[in-house]
Amino acid sequence: MKRSPFSGGKRAFSGFLQACASLWDRIAHDSVTYARQFRTTFIQRRVIRKTMKKQFLLGLVGGILGIITAIFVIYSATGSDQTLSGVQAALFSSMGLMGAVIANKETRFAGWMLLLSAVFITLSVPVAGTLNLLFLYMPTVVILGITAILCFMEPADEGTVPE
Repeated sequence: MKRSPFSGGKRAFSGFLQACASLWDRIAHDSVTYARQFRTTFIQRRVIRKTMKKQFLLGLVGGILGIITAIFVIYSATGSDQTLSGVQAALFSSMGLMGAVIANKETRFAGWMLLLSAVFITLSVPVAGTLNLLFLYMPTVVILGITAILCFMEPADEGTVPE
């Protein structure tokens, strides 16, 4: 009598089901263990702050306002000196935006970037030969300056030793 290849099918299939069930139990146990470890190490031990800092928000407003003002100055310029002043202000406003972006991690360095941005925007006004642009750039300079002061007032990190 010739045996069919499927003759021991019921036993093989039940063995396969038992192997799958034990594998499923192992995966479920490992995933629960992993979830407990994840919850313990990442969620309970570390508090994640999901709000944005006011340094970031003010720096963002100051940088965008500076770029908008610089674009207005570039398009309404009557001479090449005013255009150059607008381009310089746009570049230094973008430096202020970069300082605002890193204000959450590197607060001191961001403060220096924001302060230098405000100073150099102010210094780009005499390039145009008129002080009328100072009134256009003044809100940007004030906002970036206030943001720099807020960055410097932030307490030092716990890991660093004050000098």
